Amino acid sequence: MIVRFEEKSAKLRVYFQDLSDGEKCFFLGAVVLAANKSYGQILCFWDEPDNYLSLSEVGHFVISLRRSFKNGGQILVTSHNSEAIRQFSDENTFVLDRKSHLEPTIIRPLSDLSVRGDPIDTLICGDIEL
Repeated sequence: MIVRFEEKSAKLRVYFQDLSDGEKCFFLGAVVLAANKSYGQILCFWDEPDNYLSLSEVGHFVISLRRSFKNGGQILVTSHNSEAIRQFSDENTFVLDRKSHLEPTIIRPLSDLSVRGDPIDTLICGDIEL
């Protein structure tokens, strides 16, 4: 597959395999945005779409995905990236936890947990009780 970039009269053609991992994530994000706009009511589950993106781009990328799905469709995103997590409200954020690999995973909305201050700092310190 060849990806074509154009701006005014400048053109660049690049094989998809030659894109950086971050550029591939942006490309896939554009495909998801286009599919949601063209097909409507799609469900997208994306495990860590923020991988390989620079910290300065994560927020913009996640906000674009959220805006695209605001009026239709549904997006479920998993992330370990604090910048990505901060782009969602407590009501739209779920915390998954387990005591060990032998225990079942407990899923709770962040809004149901008692969190003082920044939820990311609270998670890092291990101060959230499920």
